[in-house]
Amino acid sequence: MSNLEILTTTFMLNGLQFDIKNFDTFAGWKRRNKKIKKGSKAVLKTKIWKPSKYKNEDGEEKKGMFLVSASYFAIEQTEAIN
Repeated sequence: MSNLEILTTTFMLNGLQFDIKNFDTFAGWKRRNKKIKKGSKAVLKTKIWKPSKYKNEDGEEKKGMFLVSASYFAIEQTEAIN
């Protein structure tokens, strides 16, 4: 299951309408020059796939994916970074 499928399903199961423009993680909003308002709580917490590079026992570099926790905030919970 892709991250988009995970998010769409999780939002739907929680009765929320998912729109990729209106929800993002703390780091995602920061990349978009926005910050989370003080005291805001995540609208949704879920697990998503994150790519990773690691070295195996032979010292070979490998690529893999692992699940990480992610907290999503709505655009209404953000403000522009000055």
